[in-house]
Amino acid sequence: MAQQMTTKQTIGDKVKQLRKAKGLTQTDLAGEHMTKSMLSQIENGRALPSMSTLQFLAGRLGTDAGYFLEGEHEAELAPLVREMGQLFKAKKYKEIIARLKTLIGTTLPMTIDAARLLELYVSSCYYAGTKGGEAELERAALIYERFGLYVERAKIQYIAYALLFAENRYAEGLELIRRVRKEYMSSMVKNDFLFEIDLYYAESVTLSALGDYSGCREAALAALKLSHDEGVYSLSDHLYRVLSLMSLMAGELKQAEAYLSKAKLFAEFTEAAESLELVHLGEIRLALAKRSYGEVLSLAEQYPAKDSQFMPVVYLMTGAALYHLEKDEEALASLSRVILKDQVYHPFDRANLLTAYAYKAKIFARQGRMEEARHEAQFAYSQVKGYPPSIYVDMINETYRELHG
Repeated sequence: MAQQMTTKQTIGDKVKQLRKAKGLTQTDLAGEHMTKSMLSQIENGRALPSMSTLQFLAGRLGTDAGYFLEGEHEAELAPLVREMGQLFKAKKYKEIIARLKTLIGTTLPMTIDAARLLELYVSSCYYAGTKGGEAELERAALIYERFGLYVERAKIQYIAYALLFAENRYAEGLELIRRVRKEYMSSMVKNDFLFEIDLYYAESVTLSALGDYSGCREAALAALKLSHDEGVYSLSDHLYRVLSLMSLMAGELKQAEAYLSKAKLFAEFTEAAESLELVHLGEIRLALAKRSYGEVLSLAEQYPAKDSQFMPVVYLMTGAALYHLEKDEEALASLSRVILKDQVYHPFDRANLLTAYAYKAKIFARQGRMEEARHEAQFAYSQVKGYPPSIYVDMINETYRELHG
């Protein structure tokens, strides 16, 4: 009896999981074949469906009846998915990789839980800066396709986009994002507005990496319109920061400040620590653009997380302000703490950090240390070749020309 109950529960869990993944209500799935009450009993493990009912459910859910009868050992993956999901929320990416690496190398069952584990593993590799994951993504995509979960398959491809972006393959990434949107729009059961906003955001960021600033703005504004129309407000703080940066690049400081103020409102509403940090960085950047160097130093001193991954940017802007205040030794001390990590993927962010070398070059030149000045300027100049134009690239190139003629 206990074994039969386990079978009922296993089948019920699979029906419920697949139904929810497809965005269907119990009424949608039941149709005219059965009552909603009977479906509820099946999903909750209180009733064992007949083979004809299983075949009906399988047809409605885009799979085969055999899926619901596959080995019960596969249910053991469910607790692991929950555990890995919690670790992912806690950003413990290296722990996820260590825990799943051996399992991922085995022959996983063709189940949604297996696909979710593959997805968590590859996402963790991306955030931890570990290479690889393409093969695992393909396996997960095949599983989602097997069950007709085309939106989930599209989301897997979004991770593939992130991998391309991390490898500086921006044009390929943009092509993939646009293809994913086309596939998503043609196969969705219902709108997933959060995913649609993700796609717009990815398109906006990628267009900026390619130097298409007009397109970047258009995509960000489209995302915000969708967000406001549907009342979901996902990524609003990030999108307003993108628009603020685009305005700053164009020298439109008042517009940049207006967008940044909106970003701050959303960041404070969500109370997301990283979003608040990024807005704080935006305020320091804006103060630097306004040449309010005392404000730059004050805001940098108030930065909320001294062990943050963004501290190199704080050191950079502190050093820049000190350079303009002609406090050379303090500026050099701050600029020497700027580290360009491999996980800094966007050319804007990389070029921004590379200005540390240009500022050091200017200080050395001011001190008459010309050989050191030319060396720092040469390094920064060589690194930004091929980057799209920006205030950071312009500053580096101008410094190089000043020192090398």
